[in-house]
Amino acid sequence: MLEYIILGFLMSGEMSGYDLKQKMTESTSNFFDAGYGSIYPALKRMEAKCVISSREIVEGGKYKKLYAITELGKSEFLNWLELPVEFSRTKPDHLIKVFFFKFLPKEKAIEKLKAFINEVEPVYKKFNEAESKVKGKYDIFEFSTLIFGVGYYNYVIDWSNNLLKELKGEIL
Repeated sequence: MLEYIILGFLMSGEMSGYDLKQKMTESTSNFFDAGYGSIYPALKRMEAKCVISSREIVEGGKYKKLYAITELGKSEFLNWLELPVEFSRTKPDHLIKVFFFKFLPKEKAIEKLKAFINEVEPVYKKFNEAESKVKGKYDIFEFSTLIFGVGYYNYVIDWSNNLLKELKGEIL
């Protein structure tokens, strides 16, 4: 998937590995993120497959490598894009632990759930704040994936808070 994301970004123009990571952070990270340790090896593989090319420049006295999509890369990307959109269940690994919280003392389960909420809330806030900053900057398809991420994190927080209330006996 990472390679297709990179190809998609490069459809808009040349980018460095750093640029690709920044673009991912501000746009796709709510549903797909990768670090430099994954991006640079992917770029190397992609260049070996001739779906991208690179050129070196010096900018501000610093070495910079820019990547561009090739005609083969454009063809592969567009062929992939033409395939049917397949629904894939997300990997909500947190549910595995919650499922087994019955084996913890109630107070410990409440503590763990509160810690989980405290971990998710800043991510939700980050994406929620990004919504107003990027509105109009991205096209409707790119923006709609951000809206999905905001809604997803909001749902996870609401679900967790409801479970917490139920554990505390505040709702039935």
